[in-house]
Amino acid sequence: MSTLPDQGQKAGYDVIVVGNGALGSSTAVELARRGASVCLVGRPHRPFAASTAAGAMLGCFGEVTTGLLDNTYGQGKFTLDLRAKDVWPQWLESISGGLSDGQDILTAKGTTVLLNSVGTGPIDSGNYEAIRATLDKHDEPWETVDPADVDWLDPDPNSRPLQALHIPGEHAVDSGRLLLRLTDTARALGVDLVDGQALSVVDEDGRARGVVLEDGRTLSAGQVLLAGGVGTQTLVDSVPGLGDCIPRLVSGVGISALVTLQDGTQPESVIRTPNRAFACGLHVVPRGAGRVYVGATNIVSPHPLADPVMGDLLFLLECAHRQTRRNLWSSTVSAVNVGNRPISLDGFPLLGESPLDGLWLMTGTYRDGLFLSPLLAKEFASRMLEGKGEQDLDAFAPERAPLQGLSRDAVVEATTEHTLATGYEQGWTVPTGWQEYFDVTLKPVWAQWADELDPDFTPQPDVLAAARTEPEIAKWLRTYYENSRAKFAAPHPAAPDTVRRHVERAAELLTAVRVPTGRADALELAAYVLEEPSAEATPDAALDAAMTEAQTGMFWALVGRRAEREPLEYLTGRAPFFDLRLDVGPGARVPQRRSETLVAEALAWCTAEQPRVVDLFTASGALAIAVAARRPGARVTGVDDAAALTWARRNARTAGAGDAVAFVEGKAGDPELLADLAGGVQLITAVVPSVPDRVQIAPELSAHQPRAAVRGGWDGLDAVRATAAAAARLLADDGVLAIEHDDALADQVIAVVREAGFDAVASRTDEHGHPRFLIARRSAA
Repeated sequence: MSTLPDQGQKAGYDVIVVGNGALGSSTAVELARRGASVCLVGRPHRPFAASTAAGAMLGCFGEVTTGLLDNTYGQGKFTLDLRAKDVWPQWLESISGGLSDGQDILTAKGTTVLLNSVGTGPIDSGNYEAIRATLDKHDEPWETVDPADVDWLDPDPNSRPLQALHIPGEHAVDSGRLLLRLTDTARALGVDLVDGQALSVVDEDGRARGVVLEDGRTLSAGQVLLAGGVGTQTLVDSVPGLGDCIPRLVSGVGISALVTLQDGTQPESVIRTPNRAFACGLHVVPRGAGRVYVGATNIVSPHPLADPVMGDLLFLLECAHRQTRRNLWSSTVSAVNVGNRPISLDGFPLLGESPLDGLWLMTGTYRDGLFLSPLLAKEFASRMLEGKGEQDLDAFAPERAPLQGLSRDAVVEATTEHTLATGYEQGWTVPTGWQEYFDVTLKPVWAQWADELDPDFTPQPDVLAAARTEPEIAKWLRTYYENSRAKFAAPHPAAPDTVRRHVERAAELLTAVRVPTGRADALELAAYVLEEPSAEATPDAALDAAMTEAQTGMFWALVGRRAEREPLEYLTGRAPFFDLRLDVGPGARVPQRRSETLVAEALAWCTAEQPRVVDLFTASGALAIAVAARRPGARVTGVDDAAALTWARRNARTAGAGDAVAFVEGKAGDPELLADLAGGVQLITAVVPSVPDRVQIAPELSAHQPRAAVRGGWDGLDAVRATAAAAARLLADDGVLAIEHDDALADQVIAVVREAGFDAVASRTDEHGHPRFLIARRSAA
């Protein structure tokens, strides 16, 4: 260790590197290798550092999430990770002093990623699939493995893995030994290792000339690199105005533990889950001698912490023994580590020269600073000493407008998902109905909070969540956003959402309120607003276009009504039936496509070329019009109440049914109904109201459609009895009765029809295999 000059004396270094974690130490080594005189400033015990508490996994694919690669900035960061992966073998050898090839400090051979039953589908399953897809995209070797064959793994049965994959090229190092080798290499290269803490940057005429230490002494240099993690913020703040438009650093406090197993075992590979619940996923890393590293939690805090939070420590240890190996419960916790990951307010790294000439920042790397350290060390050495580099870091320049990796809607969605995932991973026990309630109610809460923070900019999900309970973070966000607007102007207004995006959001809303066909209904409503004939007929180009303001208002008004369970067909005013496009609305039961089967069966049984047909409970006239269209010469009479017949007559006119279809107001149970046709009808069709009064049904039926068209009395058979009696009176010999009924009543309906004098009775199923239709023939007298 060098002897420091007296206060005020210049040391004459080429570069001062502040921060002796993986990033700072690696860069000091690379600068010295290239002939620079370097001073590395930092306490030997590295207070608040992330590196000392890190699992030190050397991989990028296991860290992939669905959100990472969905935006330009995430893709840029992942590109750096990919390149860093290839640097590590040579880097480890170069810092091993010729004693080895560096492989001796590897503690794991490969990484096994588990998809278990603890997390949530959108996060765990989504991220697992994203990992797999990204491995394939980049031709990285991997293999699917049976979780039962994963060595050492023995989780609680309630947390057993469902799937697993192994990435043979992603290893791990012992972070303590890595830092020791970096220190030894730096010393051997002539780097001055200064035991101290830098408190401020020396600014001389708009250029960084050194740093002032906590004891008041000054170190001077031509350039200064701040690579001290979250501690970098103190030095940025020491230069008035410097940090106005540099995203402030907050701390991602992580807790990890070193556990010694009582049976002396350890896995050969890293065992981990996908990233989840605002954190980096549970991971177990072998450390030799029957010890494993278990990590890591994540709390976004305005300031770094040195001691573990009890709740986080308990959570970590509970997850470890339940999800990986049960006998961790009875093993020894040898050490508990606390690290502080540097998180910028916009969630992306700060990499490059600051507005103060000669002052460089290398921080904000969040979870992968150690992994990126060799690549960034080489890049910064080239830039600082040669004025050029190979990597594209422009987007991550320290002074910038906020990088918006995700849209506000996507941030709100992710924040909601991760909030709920935290509860699921902790094994919360809440009523199942509450889980749906939480999902529905949390989104507007986070959306309102994002709006309150700023009208234009939205922080990343973990920062948005932290700002809700940490007033300092909220204040810093607002200040940064205002400064950015003043310097860079307000961001361009976001392009109007595409129809497809509106549909996705509407589908989420409708699904959340238990609409069973949420996505299909959202598409159909969009098609209606766009004046397309149907969702199926809507071209992709229309879905990818922006909605106008008027269309947007109309669409969401309809979605709101659908969320209140108003039938889709009432909203669009149309319902398909065979090749017909029927008008429907309040007062008439909505026709169902399954009734097409009833028409087909009825006409197959009725062989008369010019049959006289009666359609009871005709509603919109769907069956009556369809029968007339499919049996030329048929004369059809539809029967229902006045409200329904308004729709039926309109549809008959539209279909051009002419004299083939007529309608009569009446009730099936009236013994005088169509008395003039008694004994002269060849076919009677009826979609009978047959839902028992006591049965709970969907709101689309119970709250919106006519009760008389849905309910069939206490046992559901009132209308069936009336229909059977009318058929016995009206049908000619060999006449056919075709009934659609509630599928739970098939046997009872058969009994009622037989009691009415029908011998040849057959039951038919719908497209789902449910007994839905009855066909009967009246025997000759």
